[in-house]
Amino acid sequence: MTVPVRSRVGGTGVRGAPRRGRRALLALVVGGLSSGGNLLVAVTVTRLESIGGVGEFALAFSCYVLGSGLVRSMVTEATLAAGTGVAPAARRVVLLGVLCGVPVGAAGVAYGSPYLLGVGLALPGLVLYDHAKAVAVGLGVPSGALWQEATWAALTGCAALAGLLGLVDAPWVVAGWAAGGGVVGVVVAARRGYALRPGWYVDRAQRRIALGFGTQFLLTTGSAQLSLSAVAAFAGTPVVGALSAGRTLLGPVNLLLATAATLTLPYLARTRTASRSVRSRAAVRVALLVAAAVLPITAAVALLPDRLGRMLLGGNWDLARSLLVLLALESLFAVPAAVGFAGLRIEQASRLAILLGVLLGGLRVPVVVGAAVLGGATGAAGALAVLALVSAVAWAGSYLLLLRGAGRPPAHRWDARSHPPAHRRRHPVPPMG
Repeated sequence: MTVPVRSRVGGTGVRGAPRRGRRALLALVVGGLSSGGNLLVAVTVTRLESIGGVGEFALAFSCYVLGSGLVRSMVTEATLAAGTGVAPAARRVVLLGVLCGVPVGAAGVAYGSPYLLGVGLALPGLVLYDHAKAVAVGLGVPSGALWQEATWAALTGCAALAGLLGLVDAPWVVAGWAAGGGVVGVVVAARRGYALRPGWYVDRAQRRIALGFGTQFLLTTGSAQLSLSAVAAFAGTPVVGALSAGRTLLGPVNLLLATAATLTLPYLARTRTASRSVRSRAAVRVALLVAAAVLPITAAVALLPDRLGRMLLGGNWDLARSLLVLLALESLFAVPAAVGFAGLRIEQASRLAILLGVLLGGLRVPVVVGAAVLGGATGAAGALAVLALVSAVAWAGSYLLLLRGAGRPPAHRWDARSHPPAHRRRHPVPPMG
């Protein structure tokens, strides 16, 4: 059984495939379930653990985000843009999952961290889960992703309930969440006929594109992880703990942005052969739609009452409360940055993307660490918000300027499998510096 995908030449590859509006609605529901499950785990750990334990969980969860983001950048997004090669792409997903999971699990054993060990063991299945969900939402039948997400949410809810009732400790809650997602990912991939043996069988052009996107992702997202480690070294772990506690409440926003990204790339790709004014309007339209979905959630988190905050975060609420407005702004500014990056990727402007990624990523560590040393957690959160604004202007502005100077687009639609002429060959790569 293979996953049905839409044809790139017109119509859909599935009888009765959902229209764009219904697809977007189902994608939002899937994103809501995912956000709820991850928020429940984070809140449970924050209530049960000390601030040091919260930081340890945050590190393990960051490894999950890093691994799934790397797979999405190197494999999934190229599949979404091309609309073909879904089943064989799973072999590359599994390979990357194993390569990422082994060092995370080894670190868990070396440092005695059950959080790192659990996530490392489950990471191959977790990234396969993320890939299958993104393909179903972007190209296939979103209702399949809905059932997939509902199953994981139910398993997560059982693990969190056991923790809140005092039946298990926080590490077992996280183990239940990670194992549940990994098993569901493998089962769904097998049912859709995905190739589950690790492998990397692509031509030279695809390999260079994938490595380019992966490098860009690591430069930018890796700098974010490095900045947190540096903050812990220079400003103390309580600062990192406070940031992590505040970001726990914004988990739904960040996962909603990840869901929107799976729809943004194919949406902008459909306008690839249109005029630059049409492409500009499409980018602005999708940015406004995503911002309209994100704004109410960020506002609700930023204005969360003390009573509800204490109920969610327990004693760690006092550390997180003063940071929520700044962290909410950081999440909101991520919307135009993500749309601008997706546009640069569709245009294959890899050199510009690499330059922006390196510059913005290079700013993050010294700025955030300096602000944390001078202003504590509030200073670090303020620096993150300012950097997010700079990133939004850089990515979105660069894409719009690129379109302004592009003139008429080429006659062919971009395909990740094609070999562009040597004088125009660019090898794209991801954002969020």
